[in-house]
Amino acid sequence: MSERHAWQGQPYLDELRPDPSASVRIALFASYSVDVSAVAATLLALIGKNNEKGSGTAVDFAQAIDHLAGKVQILIQRGRIARPVALPKIAGILDQFIIEQPHDEQTRSWHPKIALVAYDVLSAPSGWKLWIGSRNLTRSRDLDVGVLLTGGSKRGKNKVLLPGIGSVAARLANDAGRSDGETLAAELEQTWWEAPSGYAVRSLLDGLGEGVVLPPEPPPGKLHGVTIVSPFLSPAFVKTASGWGPDGARTLISTMPSLVELANRAGNPLAGFSKILAYAVPDPALDEGAAARGEADATAEDDAEPAPLSLHAKIYSFDMGADCIIRVGSANATDRAWSGRNSEIMVELGAGAEFRRGLQFLTGLATPVIVDELANMRPTDKSAADALEKSRRRLVATWNPRLLRDGEKFTLDAGIVPELAHADHKLEVGHANGDLLPWPIGASVLELGSVPLSLQSEFVHVRISGPTDELGWMQRVEVTPGLEKGRDLAALARHMGLRAFHEWMRTRLNGDTLPSDDTPWDEEPGKRLRGRSSSVYDRLTLEDILSAWARDNRAFERVDRHFGPYVEAILAHGENLSDADKADLHELSLIWAMARERLAS
Repeated sequence: MSERHAWQGQPYLDELRPDPSASVRIALFASYSVDVSAVAATLLALIGKNNEKGSGTAVDFAQAIDHLAGKVQILIQRGRIARPVALPKIAGILDQFIIEQPHDEQTRSWHPKIALVAYDVLSAPSGWKLWIGSRNLTRSRDLDVGVLLTGGSKRGKNKVLLPGIGSVAARLANDAGRSDGETLAAELEQTWWEAPSGYAVRSLLDGLGEGVVLPPEPPPGKLHGVTIVSPFLSPAFVKTASGWGPDGARTLISTMPSLVELANRAGNPLAGFSKILAYAVPDPALDEGAAARGEADATAEDDAEPAPLSLHAKIYSFDMGADCIIRVGSANATDRAWSGRNSEIMVELGAGAEFRRGLQFLTGLATPVIVDELANMRPTDKSAADALEKSRRRLVATWNPRLLRDGEKFTLDAGIVPELAHADHKLEVGHANGDLLPWPIGASVLELGSVPLSLQSEFVHVRISGPTDELGWMQRVEVTPGLEKGRDLAALARHMGLRAFHEWMRTRLNGDTLPSDDTPWDEEPGKRLRGRSSSVYDRLTLEDILSAWARDNRAFERVDRHFGPYVEAILAHGENLSDADKADLHELSLIWAMARERLAS
């Protein structure tokens, strides 16, 4: 068997799946940007239901919403929810899991990438997982890196306390509107953490607070070499880093556009590096760039030329001789990242041969470049994209929109006349599940029309159009008065329909079972059943109910309180119900009432 050279790793979300005997107590995430598919995949993983495609069924999705509401919060930079070309209507209920941080991106950004998850296990203390890295909560396929630490209450070999993790947790919890920040902080400061094999935890570099400077300088001790991996660069930071360590032992790995940009700057900031290597630029909008234009074209040829490897990892490696000291996390090699302007997070670890092999592998995949040749290349013209991004940042920083609700009618109140950076840019806004409407000139409000309860959301869709391009995203906004408490119930009832409802009730009665209905969570209801008889699926029977009660005499009681409201919601919001389906629901209600009567006697 050939020797493995790349770093050992697992799919990000698979590492966060609870063990079969565990469940998620709390999960706090930080990310610069998100897309709704990745948010759904995260929720599915946290109940152990994500499949090999990072997706799951409609029944799994309903379970995830039911189990994780109030337990999961995802903090992102305001205005950085990527909207796919075809938004699944059910995705509107994911609004409750996303909290936008109001950093003004004209001067600073919310940029950390963190997953902090607590797991409850029967008859055992809670366990923790802490992931810190470069990956946003998106479906990006860029080269990213992260470190997963496992925590528990027991001391042990290679386990250490992690000073500062309590304040990180408290900051995330408080910003998410939770009331248990201090309790979490106290618990985590007494938690013992273990790094992956071949690594040792040294310290946590917490730059979440405004103006908190991260220490960029190398660790003390004799430095044999430096390797910096970062997709984005700034001249001053790179110029400083080019003086770290001995001449001839400095390596910079970045993206071609960033390297060309610096090679054309005064002062020759790249001159001190003996080896410079390039990857492709990462996906737009996922890291301080323009918003995603939508998902990849599903009609693309399978045998098309593969896209070049794109870099999004951030690694700072200091060769100390026998071992390395590395810093991994969210901070790019820029002044903005390290000077306290951005909110960032890094973790410092000791590393050995395992890391060196992986770094060599990463280096080998990149393309060597020569500074003089870079200087003869002209930077890519991004003026149109940059202009749109400037308008987006101006708008997001200056408005604080609210959705005013009158029953099912919605009006967006911007509070001000929206400001864009360029006069030839046009603004359109709509409800997440509605049409985009042009913003009236000189107006501060826009009527969005009526939206039924099952499609209501705190997400709005925003688009800025220029002469040659456009930029779209979603934002979560306050709704006044708030959405009705039955919104989730209505949305899930509309989405699941009768087939999935039978499956979900059976799953709730029997516990963790494999669903027979494999309809994906993001497929619109009725798509597969058109022209198909409703009799093709496995109905819930009285025998199913009684068998479940025999295995667990509290199962029926737990599910019974949800049955009636869901039946009512399906009848009220099931757009694709036929007369036969309604008769089926009536029959199921009679069976359920019969079971209730028998089990009560």
